[in-house]
Amino acid sequence: MIKRLFFILYIVSFSLTAQDSIPKNKLELSFNSYIGYLVPAYPDAPKSNYALLNSIGFQWQTQGKDQWQQLYRFPKQGFEVFFGTYNNPTQLGYNIGIVPSLEWRGKKPNKNWRFKFGLGVSYFNKPFNLVSNPNNFYIGRHFTNMSITSIFWTKRLNKDLALTYGISSVHASDGHTALPNAGMNIFCGHVGLRFEKKREFKKVEIMPRPSENTFVIKAGIGFHEFGSTTKAIGGPRYPSYHLSGWYSIPKGNIHLWQAGMTLAYYTSFYDYIKSQEVYSTDLHVRSSTGVVFAGHEFVFGKFGFVSQLGVYFYNPFFIKQKKIEGEWNGFGEKLQAINTNRIGIMYYPFKKRNSLNNISRQLSLGAFIKANVGQADLFEYSIGYSF
Repeated sequence: MIKRLFFILYIVSFSLTAQDSIPKNKLELSFNSYIGYLVPAYPDAPKSNYALLNSIGFQWQTQGKDQWQQLYRFPKQGFEVFFGTYNNPTQLGYNIGIVPSLEWRGKKPNKNWRFKFGLGVSYFNKPFNLVSNPNNFYIGRHFTNMSITSIFWTKRLNKDLALTYGISSVHASDGHTALPNAGMNIFCGHVGLRFEKKREFKKVEIMPRPSENTFVIKAGIGFHEFGSTTKAIGGPRYPSYHLSGWYSIPKGNIHLWQAGMTLAYYTSFYDYIKSQEVYSTDLHVRSSTGVVFAGHEFVFGKFGFVSQLGVYFYNPFFIKQKKIEGEWNGFGEKLQAINTNRIGIMYYPFKKRNSLNNISRQLSLGAFIKANVGQADLFEYSIGYSF
């Protein structure tokens, strides 16, 4: 599954870069260090005095060939290769990651700050092992997803070199596809050197294009191990089935606002209900969930970055299970029974890049991580169509 995610992210990175492979574009290298604090996720978490991640960045500066690049203020696109250590080689070891990213500038040219977001994959050499490493509940398998969000500033040292400095958050987890999976959350400062020429960009006025409101239907299959973050380790990986429908409203040229509903069926819920005789009737119905959500999609060329904030209107098994296991008294469990969220990437293979946020009558392919509050629930692949 992680290999499939890596393939999807590789296609995203390659496609974005390939759009701008005109002769005057040149590779920009950067060397970066991130040092910060690994947030303890459970009482007996392995000790880590600090986290240190070093990276080499490979980026291409867009020139405005496509209109979305101008609307995103001529972003840089590329990827970073990370090597991380956690001051605990026995229990936490090290990780190597590759993270495709998109970086763009602030609206005001005289305020030289930038924002970067990346989503990729990582390999950890010391994941949880029941015998040799039983306390590393952060990471349950060698391969995980890895995401990074940064806000930073640049100071030009000469015409070819710039200093970067700022703050970042790094997250790594396997999306609950294997347990344990407390996940790593690292808050850090970072500094770097970037080989970057000062460039002037020619802006062309882009008139708002009429875009249609659309209705989107999406079918997905998710995978997870059944259990909480640190319990039921080593169980089977269950599929779940998801059907979503939402109304999509374009705003400006790069935004889409969403309002809709998702129905889901969990085979893991059904197996537990049947084996433990939790209910005597309507087993399949009670193995299902219902969610209403509001969402947003940034559209850039053939791709969209989607975030959805949801509320369960039907979630009987989760509540019943927590009561059976004596865990229903906590505020966190009650909040997880209400809130669920998704983030992910959508790809429109037949969409024209300069049609901006007009996704009418388009096929889409997607990859999503679903979480209850902040706890990962599953990883989902999807296919959809907008009418």
